[in-house]
Amino acid sequence: MKSSLIITRDAVTMVLLLVFVPLFIFSQVAEAHFRVVPRSRRSLAENHEADDVPEYIAPPLEFDFYKRTCPQLPGIVEKAVAAEFAFDPTSAGPQLRLFFHDCFVQGCDASVLINSTNVNQAEKDAAINFSIGNFFVIDDIKEQLEKECPGVVSCADVLALVAVYSVKQAGGPLYDIELGRRDSLTSYAPSSETFLPAFNLEVSGLLEDFKLVGLDLVDLVVLSGGHTIGQGHCNSIINRVYPHVDPQYPKYYSDQLVANCTDNGAIKLPNYDNNTQFFNDPITPLQFDNQYFKNLEKNLGLFTSDESLFNDPRTIKLVEHYAKNQDAFFKQFGVSLRKMGKIGILTGTQGQIRKQCWVRNSHNADPALDPISLNFTDSTAN
Repeated sequence: MKSSLIITRDAVTMVLLLVFVPLFIFSQVAEAHFRVVPRSRRSLAENHEADDVPEYIAPPLEFDFYKRTCPQLPGIVEKAVAAEFAFDPTSAGPQLRLFFHDCFVQGCDASVLINSTNVNQAEKDAAINFSIGNFFVIDDIKEQLEKECPGVVSCADVLALVAVYSVKQAGGPLYDIELGRRDSLTSYAPSSETFLPAFNLEVSGLLEDFKLVGLDLVDLVVLSGGHTIGQGHCNSIINRVYPHVDPQYPKYYSDQLVANCTDNGAIKLPNYDNNTQFFNDPITPLQFDNQYFKNLEKNLGLFTSDESLFNDPRTIKLVEHYAKNQDAFFKQFGVSLRKMGKIGILTGTQGQIRKQCWVRNSHNADPALDPISLNFTDSTAN
């Protein structure tokens, strides 16, 4: 009887192995192919450094990816970015921020550009993304590209190029950046709320978010230097001005912020004005330079996430280094921007090349899982 019981248990174990091991292997293969989990949670090493990664999963990006298929691309992007900057010199900041907000969520896949529908709230409408904008610049560029090179250039690559040309327009270097990304089919607001670093985080929380996407302490500090251009809003600093003013702010600076965001020290009813903006860098607000780091040394960091870089022993030396050496900041910013630009990318046959950046092409996926916009122009699937 005892022997029979052992045999029975062995037989059951064997059956379980025969059934569940193949299922597990299949699930891993399917997950790798369809990228079920958020791609930005994967390390860069996992996505890009394995020698045996199949080409359809992650062929490498290339600097000259569109050299033969759309040589007009750089000129079209540069002209559009320059025209917008001439009309609105503050445009460089939000256009650079769009690339950051895209890459940190699902990866650099233009998911931040997709419109919400009546069945799905997309990333751009997440509360944490209240400050992003200038989508029309991307749309205008894409419209021109579809006339010149139809179905060739991805919205994800347009975001990358707009970011580097925006830095140039603001007086920074023109960075080379690899291209060849493809566009995602999905966009979900909760992903932005979960994965984007919040303004009220200190270094430990920020570093955790950066490490999740394969970035390190140096990347954290130098990419924060992108705040040398752009503007902040009241609800991003309300924790520093209400109900008590953060004593680290110089008084003249906190007085300005309090006056902008409150009514004699009380939050403006019904809440506070989200449209009230002020420059991240109050000294050289329209110039891409290293003034951001000099400001941190003077306690002029606007957000908690800024000020914490100068208060934390892990980051203060880097802040001091970039405050003294603008060339070092420029060089490392290019390195870290390119590194960020490879987070969770779709390449090869993954995703699609959207015809319009705000809506995925039709007939590509199960609409119940990946709903298309209700206001779209139908286009041929890619």
